[in-house]
Amino acid sequence: MASAATRLFLWVATIASVPLYYVLIVPEGLLMQAAGGVLIILLVSLLLFTGRRPIPAVHKKSPVNVENGSVFGDIELPPAVLSEESISEIRDAKIRRSRGRKPSPDPPLSAESEQLPPPPSPAHIDDEPVLVAHGDDVEGVARVHVASSDPEMQAEAEVDHYLAQQRARRSVFRERLYHERRIEKSKRLAEEARKWSDLEDGEDLSTLTNIPGHGLAVIYEPEHPDPTIPQGISYVRIDDGRVLKVRVSLDVPRTSDPAEEPETPMDDSSMPMPPDTGTAMPPPPLPDLPPPVRPDE
Repeated sequence: MASAATRLFLWVATIASVPLYYVLIVPEGLLMQAAGGVLIILLVSLLLFTGRRPIPAVHKKSPVNVENGSVFGDIELPPAVLSEESISEIRDAKIRRSRGRKPSPDPPLSAESEQLPPPPSPAHIDDEPVLVAHGDDVEGVARVHVASSDPEMQAEAEVDHYLAQQRARRSVFRERLYHERRIEKSKRLAEEARKWSDLEDGEDLSTLTNIPGHGLAVIYEPEHPDPTIPQGISYVRIDDGRVLKVRVSLDVPRTSDPAEEPETPMDDSSMPMPPDTGTAMPPPPLPDLPPPVRPDE
């Protein structure tokens, strides 16, 4: 009853707070408006979160007592069998039976079992060879399997193959790099030689020295050549102010070619005899020694 009165009061206060907010609190300012809004929200929260529905009463069913030996329809149920021992006693009895179990005695031997020979030992079974016909698939017979490849050897072979490929690839790259470097070096040398040749070919020192007032100091080598012999002249620039004029004699003495001279026959009679010194002639050389004789010959 108290909860119902409280909820009724909350409903009335919430409904009445809205017009009072607009009439009394709105003209007062922003601070009062915020306080009034918080108050209205508080009333609404109390209204929503207070009170609950009454829990319906659970009607317990009265237990039905079934009399022993009652009849359901046409079937008559037997009376219930109740054990006199408790559950703990039954569990303890099972534990005692399992712990105190005795080994079962061997069954008595019959007359037929006494007449049978004893089974062969495993050692004799292993010693006896098993004859299996070729081409016959016998189930249950183990066969010797020889592994054709070892995993470790196969892994090592793969590693060796990979290393060989890397070495071959590295050698190819090295040769290619060496070839490219040689080509680049030859291009640089050819470019440098082309610059020097263009510089030398572009300057005509012979014409330049024939111009009067050329301003170059010409050095002659040799200083006093033979005027009766034709001379070859070559100019070499020493620096910006000096030029070397080299004169080379073109008079080459003619030498006789021994191949062009005719061959003259030699006369033995015209050759002089060696002088007689009175000494005897040396003896002729000794012949070679015979090969050694082996004992078995």
